[in-house]
Amino acid sequence: MSTGYAGEIKQGAEMILYSKPNCDKCDDIKKLLKKQNVVFEEKSTGDPAVKAEALALVADRPDAVLPIIRFDDGRAVSNDMGLYRELKVSGVLK
Repeated sequence: MSTGYAGEIKQGAEMILYSKPNCDKCDDIKKLLKKQNVVFEEKSTGDPAVKAEALALVADRPDAVLPIIRFDDGRAVSNDMGLYRELKVSGVLK
């Protein structure tokens, strides 16, 4: 299931948020992105095809954890890889 959230795009930061049901960290980042009016699409890894897609993005990091964000330039960052820092450095978050 995909859900798009409309709002102001920060530096063209169209992105995909890969999350899973009952994930507090996923819910936290989703709320933060919505609060900042960031446009993103959410995909749930409850769907096996979406899970495979998300895992392929971080294949070089087998210990990667959700949430995972894929930026429009193809970069993928997971929660354990400094997700919040990367969102700030990229100008997505204020």
